Amino acid sequence: MAYPRIPPVRRSRRRRWLLAGLIGAAMIVALIFTVQYRTEARVVADYLAVTESAVKLQAMAAADLESTFAALSGVERPELLRRLQQMHEATAQAATAIDGVAVPSSAAEAHGYLTVATRSWERALGMLDEAVLAVVDDSEPPGGEGLADALILLRVGDVAYAEFLARVGDFDNGIAEGHFVAVTFVPEGGPVRFDPVTVQTRLASILHLGSQRNISITAVTDPEPFGELNNVPIVPDSENFVVQTVVANEGNETEELVSVRLNLVTADGSEPTVSVTQTIATLEPGEARTFIFDGLVLRGGALYELVIVAVTAEDDSPDDNAWRMVFYRNESV
Repeated sequence: MAYPRIPPVRRSRRRRWLLAGLIGAAMIVALIFTVQYRTEARVVADYLAVTESAVKLQAMAAADLESTFAALSGVERPELLRRLQQMHEATAQAATAIDGVAVPSSAAEAHGYLTVATRSWERALGMLDEAVLAVVDDSEPPGGEGLADALILLRVGDVAYAEFLARVGDFDNGIAEGHFVAVTFVPEGGPVRFDPVTVQTRLASILHLGSQRNISITAVTDPEPFGELNNVPIVPDSENFVVQTVVANEGNETEELVSVRLNLVTADGSEPTVSVTQTIATLEPGEARTFIFDGLVLRGGALYELVIVAVTAEDDSPDDNAWRMVFYRNESV
């Protein structure tokens, strides 16, 4: 039996429908690929912006570490600790940024090495300040082991970052080439030898990096003595008697809860002792505070002893943390 023939017009129309369907499908596929490509390109661009900025932070910390250790003999203890803290904060900030960035598929392998590098540097610098203090303060247990661990972690980070740079070309069309600076926290052949023994020996030999605790105190009276009687200062009669006291931290450790106590007594015990205490919550190295003790009542013709003492938990030079004056109060005319 012969099948009926499709009229030419119908066949042509069916071919047009089929062709239109194929073209539409091809356009949809092309659109999907275009959207995917653009999405990936945006992810790559965002990734590069975040990681490039984070790596620059780490590069600055690495340069600061090298320059700090190169000039150890000229760096005071508070400044050394401040710099180490800044380096740690920079690497921690960079690590947080890198942990939170969206990673393009083309960067997955390289990003793993970057994460290892960042976390190793951040952990090492977090350990370094305590290790340095343990060495310079000759503490128990000795700080050499902690120092060695920190330097090993820095090297782990350096090696991992080198692997990251070796894989940067795997990004789409090499788009990431040239975006990342070199970072080495413990370079070989540089001005600083970063082996633990050398660093420990240098730190231990620099005396001013060791802990030094010293609070000093000075004072003046208003009015001041105008003469002497039998080698005893005479303070003139006045309406008010004021003592101005300066308490200074001449050590290299932060001092907390410094108690400043004034005692005023008569030599013959004829009057009750006047005792006033003020407290300094925190006194940084090199910082000084001024206190005014007023409202002190003196009797004319009496012999007084004035003592002001700064009391701290520790003081390596206790000879200058007290001020004393014995004086006559002149009688009113």
